[in-house]
Amino acid sequence: IGSKERRCSPRLPSSFPVRYRVIPVAGNGYVDAFAEDLSPEGVRFWCRDEIRARSGMLLELRLPDERSLNFFGRAAWVRELPDNMGFEVGGRFEDQSTWGRKTVERFLQHDALSAGP
Repeated sequence: IGSKERRCSPRLPSSFPVRYRVIPVAGNGYVDAFAEDLSPEGVRFWCRDEIRARSGMLLELRLPDERSLNFFGRAAWVRELPDNMGFEVGGRFEDQSTWGRKTVERFLQHDALSAGP
């Protein structure tokens, strides 16, 4: 009953490139990052630059064998990694098309089946 877990779906380990832009947009273009896990509701990724918690973000997910998916999201949490290795960001999808959500779900089902028992 006292659990702090608020996710509707578990995140599954997944590695693929991610690009993001923090809103309001500053600088030129997207910044490269790398996903560590994924669910239909969000993505955890590693990046070099600090992002403030609750910041809005434009996210571009580059899932293997799929075209890039674009979402508006929010940094639900940010954790600094030791030894100046960058930051982990828990990104929550805020605005997601039905097609985008179904594509993520299909990718996760395929990825889980390929991993085997």
